[in-house]
Amino acid sequence: MPKLHSDAAFADFLGPELVAGLRTVEIFAPNAIQANAIPLALSGRDLIVCAQTGSGKTLTFLLPILHQLTTGRNSQRGNHALILAPTEQLSLQVASLASKLVVSLRSLLELRCMEQDPTMQTRSSASAPQLWVGTPKWLSENISFNLKSVAMLAIDEADLLLCVPSATAGGEDLLREQREKTEELLAAVEGAQLFLAMAHLSNEREEELQKRFPEAQMVGHTGVMVPTLRQCFHYFKGDKDAKLFWVLSEAEKEETEPLAGSTMIFCSLPSTADRLQGALAERKPGSRPLALHENTPAQDKATIASEFRQGGCEILLTTDMAARGLDFPRVRHVVLFDAPVDATAFVHSAGRTARRGSIGLVTCIIEGGDAAREHIDGKIFHALQDGPQLTFAKPGVQATVEPPRPSHPGQKEPKGRRQRGYAKPAHQWQPKGSAPTNCIQIVLRGICPPI
Repeated sequence: MPKLHSDAAFADFLGPELVAGLRTVEIFAPNAIQANAIPLALSGRDLIVCAQTGSGKTLTFLLPILHQLTTGRNSQRGNHALILAPTEQLSLQVASLASKLVVSLRSLLELRCMEQDPTMQTRSSASAPQLWVGTPKWLSENISFNLKSVAMLAIDEADLLLCVPSATAGGEDLLREQREKTEELLAAVEGAQLFLAMAHLSNEREEELQKRFPEAQMVGHTGVMVPTLRQCFHYFKGDKDAKLFWVLSEAEKEETEPLAGSTMIFCSLPSTADRLQGALAERKPGSRPLALHENTPAQDKATIASEFRQGGCEILLTTDMAARGLDFPRVRHVVLFDAPVDATAFVHSAGRTARRGSIGLVTCIIEGGDAAREHIDGKIFHALQDGPQLTFAKPGVQATVEPPRPSHPGQKEPKGRRQRGYAKPAHQWQPKGSAPTNCIQIVLRGICPPI
């Protein structure tokens, strides 16, 4: 495994316009994942990027796409690009970031997305390159040009759109249709440069994707959990709603940073989310709880997400539909009211907090006896190792990265990081004889020899 450094600057591989655009959204330097993935993408390689939640994976495909569309580096095939996301909310989030970057570009570029926001910035003409962002179904139904002119195709949460799920989760019928449309689009743009991004891959899914896309370069790091995320597991028998209310009450008593923000509560069913939303509205009216799930009216989804993001409500009751990719910077506490169906679901739900280097808390409520404990602790909890501590640059400060914590089967975590119930905040863990803090173990299969 090569040891690569993150002491790069965006100006090393991007033009000054995009660099200036990044500064307007308070992104000042690439972290290790971005610094190693973006140059590979700009060289024309297909990429599979797998990195912890909140690590900025969107930029690993969005920046190369914008750079190449506006410089004509892929013009021999065409001047259009597609970005696929499994949900409308995630596609709009990606399109919003793209819009803010497009403003900084002098070159004309047409940005098309679902439910086009009239405030969304775009610069276009009849001959301008086009960037389309949306769900596979929406793109299939709305694209009017010849797909052979697509030079680049990015798939966010690619494991969800390309791999058969290992466990049944909510909204599976909708996802099945999105997977079918993804396959149709892939076939239609054959030969385009591909970018696949995700936060977690099981060994089976990694093997599946590598066999299907043998030319793609794999970029990732060891470990999957964000090291600034504190985890609490509550085992109980009895009234589950009462346990949730107790968890929220106890969390409010903590004087630590993670609870100075909003809370997301994940449920397995939309009906459960609605029921708990009503119960919390009575018990905690000041928190202004809202529910967001696959049964929420389409015209209300964007409004609810925006209100939660801006602080109009403090508690969001939701399902798996909000577990992937959505960025709510104020979230400091994630409660898993229903046990995740698998490790991937756990990673994505927990990953709604502790993003971009911030601190967060995830509380998992486990109902039942030894079987439930074995499922969570054995198949999910102990199987997931911490990833590296990515840090994000502030103005005038270079982004760095701390090495991952050493781990081996059966090793115990420092007290306070993963715990039953609530305890004192986790202490800072410093490995002895660690590597320099500006390097990271990055997996780059098939391109660099070990060093």
